[in-house]
Parts: sequence; C-alpha cells; structure tokens
Amino acid sequence: MPLRFAALFAATAALLLGAVLPAAAGELQQTDRTLLTRLKQHTLWAVPAGRLAAERGTNRRVRDVAARIADDQARLDVALRAAADRIAITLPTEPTDQERAWAAEIAAASGAEFDRAYVNRLRAEYGDLFALASDVRAGTRDDDVRAFAQTAVDTALGHLTLLESTGLAETTSLLVSATEDDTLDGGDIALGSVLVAFAAVATFGLLRLLGTPATTPPRTRR
Repeated sequence: MPLRFAALFAATAALLLGAVLPAAAGELQQTDRTLLTRLKQHTLWAVPAGRLAAERGTNRRVRDVAARIADDQARLDVALRAAADRIAITLPTEPTDQERAWAAEIAAASGAEFDRAYVNRLRAEYGDLFALASDVRAGTRDDDVRAFAQTAVDTALGHLTLLESTGLAETTSLLVSATEDDTLDGGDIALGSVLVAFAAVATFGLLRLLGTPATTPPRTRR
C-alpha cells in the first residue's frame, strides 16, 4: 500500500509540476501550432474585409482604420509564413466557416450598418486572438514562437485600440468567438471559473507541500 500511494503521489505531483515549472526550450506545443493556424485564417478574411472597408466605409475614421489594419495584417502574414516554414507546419488556405459568414455579412451591409459590422466583427476576433497569443507567449517552450506571439499580442492590442477609436465598438462584441457559437453562455463562463479556481488551489497546495520541510516527531522517553 505505501508503494502504491507513493506512485500515485509522484504521478500527481509530476502532472501539476508540468503546469507550474518551466519546461525545456525548443519544444513545440500544440498551442503554438494553433496560434499560427488561427492567425493565418484570420488574415485570409481580415485583409480582404479591411480593403473593402477602406473603400466602402461611410465613416472617414473607419476607412482610415481599415486601411491601416489591412496593411499591418499583410505584413504580419509575411512573418507568419516564415515562422510556419521554420517549424514545418502547413498553414490553412481558407478561413473558418464563421469568418466566411462574417465576411459575407459585412459585404452585404451598407451605410452605417456596414461600418458597425466591420468594426465589431473584427474586434470580436481580435479579442479572441489576443487571448490566444497571450497564452502562447506565456507558455511556449520555443523562443522563436514566443517572439512571434509577442508580435501577435502587440498587433492585436493595437488593432483593438484602432477599432475602438472609431466610436462604433459595442460592449458585447468581445464575447463573440470566431470558432464556436456567437456568444458564451453562463455555463461556459461558470465552468471556466471553476477550472481556474481548482487549478489555483491545487497549485497552491502543491507549492506549500514542496516548500515545507519534513519534520521528525520528537522521541518520547520510556
């Protein structure tokens, strides 16, 4: 029984330590690939949408912001393809179904509705990409991917600021996901909160356990 308990404890500790302690550099993770894939899919619809908004936007600020974002995203795509070549992954050639639907929605709109659709659909996706790039930036084991993720974080944050400067950003647009249903429901948010809380408690307990030296009980005289 003591040996089985020790084995179970060791396995649990190893699992938790993998999330707490830094890993060796140079190892590519699935989230690294996911970031590059998602950014490529984003570029495939955001650049054409930006060019369209730069021409058809009724608001001068929207036209200026759209042109700037399209140019920035096209430049980021060059670095993206270089990073993908280095780590030997194949990038997608089509955006997601949701992104295609958004592009169609923007193209079908006109006037002020066109401006609002462009700003808020793009803002929603940049919120998603900002979160993903931040996670990769914090957790990747690859130095080059970390540097690229930092560029993606800076780009997404800059573009969020530009889109919000139009005055058309809606408070709910950042709750939209480019890969799932349009909005997060209460169950998703509650589950996420529970998982985060559980991870925090487990990590704290493990660190306390590892940081507390073992003590030997005093010997009693007979």
